[in-house]
Amino acid sequence: MNIYDHFRNESLYPDLDVDGACSRLSAAVRLKTVSDCEDPAPFLELHELMKSSFPHIMAAGGFETVGRSVLIRVPGSDSSLRPALFMSHQDVVPVVKGTEDDWIHGAYSGDIEDGIIWGRGTQDIKEQVFAELEAAEYLLSRGLKNARTIYFAFGEDEETFNRGSKALSDLLFSRGERLEFVLDEGGGGIQSGELLGAPGLSVMPIDLMEKGYADLKLSVKSTGGHSSRPWGGTSLGRLARAIDRIVSAPFPAELCSTFKQSLRTVAPYIKDPKLAELLSDVDANAELIAASFMESKDLFPFVTTTIAPTMISGSSDAPNVMPQNMEAVINFRIAAGHTPEEVMEHCRKAVDDDSVSMEFLQANPASAEARFDGFGYAQLIKALDSFYGDVVFVPFMSVGATDAHNYEQICDTCLRCSPFVSTEEEEKGVHGTNERISVRSYAQGIRVLISLMKESCGFAR
Repeated sequence: MNIYDHFRNESLYPDLDVDGACSRLSAAVRLKTVSDCEDPAPFLELHELMKSSFPHIMAAGGFETVGRSVLIRVPGSDSSLRPALFMSHQDVVPVVKGTEDDWIHGAYSGDIEDGIIWGRGTQDIKEQVFAELEAAEYLLSRGLKNARTIYFAFGEDEETFNRGSKALSDLLFSRGERLEFVLDEGGGGIQSGELLGAPGLSVMPIDLMEKGYADLKLSVKSTGGHSSRPWGGTSLGRLARAIDRIVSAPFPAELCSTFKQSLRTVAPYIKDPKLAELLSDVDANAELIAASFMESKDLFPFVTTTIAPTMISGSSDAPNVMPQNMEAVINFRIAAGHTPEEVMEHCRKAVDDDSVSMEFLQANPASAEARFDGFGYAQLIKALDSFYGDVVFVPFMSVGATDAHNYEQICDTCLRCSPFVSTEEEEKGVHGTNERISVRSYAQGIRVLISLMKESCGFAR
């Protein structure tokens, strides 16, 4: 699939300074705002770059920081309208040690060559930080004023603990703000509908929710000793048995309301007669559909809480020495409507061994399911539809995590959609080597955001 065949209206906003926008993103990429960086300097430099790059936003609004996180407010003329919030995050993942020389252009080079912008953050997700600001600057610099107040919120640690976005949301909550809609990263992209049983269909997912997240640590203690006297088994053996019991006790399969809506949306395009019959009445056939999806490696994450043992530690370096204190971590992605407490109860029941202690290192429930029948979703679809043709927009869900869930306390429409459409090869750079975005894709995403802001926030002279 050639993704550029879907691009429309690239001639709109002919005075958009694409070269300048790319240079500003390049400058942002060169700042190593790595998620585990203790040095505040790169973040402070990024803040200064925002201030110097977008003078009309700074003149119209207020720039404040909470820790390293950024909150910008551009007040609107109509106080009866609830504000809109455009967000993303400043931090990027580190480059895997030893792979630095595998990059065609340096990971923090920000090089622009042959229509490509290179470097960490061009896909995840400095391009959305700067494109959102580019869109507002474009409108304000042309003498337009927004009726609806706009917030920009850029967290500092989405790749780790999401504390920055929580602090920003808590600040807005304390000020009594309630938002009309939130737009964060996620979804977006144009892909084949084959995953949902509609080969030949091009779809763009709009994520309305995200699964919960939990890291469960299992611990088993013993006195250790010589491996020739393993009376009662080893701590490693008991830990391995506990892991096996958890993995062997899968969570039930079910369809959440968001995924039901996904299936209703693609139902008219289904080619397989058996699946088409099931989707003719999603509610009545929900159990059968969920059960069938559990048999698919691509679909099962959308219908159940997943279980992935990821870490184990504590064994001896010698094969004839029994370990003492063993630990393991199991990662869970929690299905809609479920909680970490339910995961813990499920695991304790499965293990049924009081010698195995369990605690969460980190845990949060699945997010709420954003409205797809309201103003924010309709405006987003309208903007996307103006610039991407021959595409079906599908309400969907994310099996990963974003900062958006922290804003649910002040908004019932937290949408996750990045308006940048990249090739499959470019998308492989997310958290990987040779992260990059084409100038054409970046510019088109900015146009989407200009259109969305102008229409949803009432920009006028």
